[in-house]
Amino acid sequence: MKKLIGRLHSIETLGTRDGPGLRCVFFLAGCNYRCTFCQNPDTWTCRGSQQITLEQARERLEHLLPYLKQHGGGVTVSGGEPTMQVEFVIGLFKLCHELGLTTALDTNGSCPPDKRQALLAVTDTVLLDVKASAEVLHQSITGHKLVPVLEFGRLAAEKPGRLVIRRVLLPGINDSAEELNTLAEYARSLPDRPMIELIAYHRLGVHKWKELGWTYSLGKLKPPTQSQWTKAAARLEKFGLTVKRG
Repeated sequence: MKKLIGRLHSIETLGTRDGPGLRCVFFLAGCNYRCTFCQNPDTWTCRGSQQITLEQARERLEHLLPYLKQHGGGVTVSGGEPTMQVEFVIGLFKLCHELGLTTALDTNGSCPPDKRQALLAVTDTVLLDVKASAEVLHQSITGHKLVPVLEFGRLAAEKPGRLVIRRVLLPGINDSAEELNTLAEYARSLPDRPMIELIAYHRLGVHKWKELGWTYSLGKLKPPTQSQWTKAAARLEKFGLTVKRG
């Protein structure tokens, strides 16, 4: 049997933001997107990453089991974009279920179509980043098409309670009435209505762009005010959606 090896950027031992309960978050290296607002551009490539096998992952997790099993906790895989290493993620999630842990996938939805069902079969929570609702805008800020994202979300929503839609709120870019209305209409069209997690844009990762010698094109963009976030949340809630702050 082929030995599965992942390329790992870092691990957050006891996270609380990326899924239910306490989470051990595996940040995998490599991303196909080039988001203009990315806070972790150092995860785009595998440069400087480390290898990790499923056996090594098991050893790490076994020490954390007493904490992670409380309140439905478990493992979240993020990145980078974890579905670039989809075979490793599937293997890791199977291991998690063997250990009695829940699994969560933080993804941009670009999983290869022929691997979607196998991945979703072992995924308890999908945190789907829908970065824009209009095709042109999505391509402008990510470099990739929107359609695969929406297709993956529709499949994820076939299991009740599995899908959470995330939107990083970029003032003046993806928070217009048209953008949010389209996002809400998509969410309402799904087999199971997901929660919407609105994440306020922040500038904590801007220094990484400078360290990499890259130009940060959103240098003048400011985080949304409380009023802007509340207004966006209220618009989504008018469609009968549950909105939480990310």
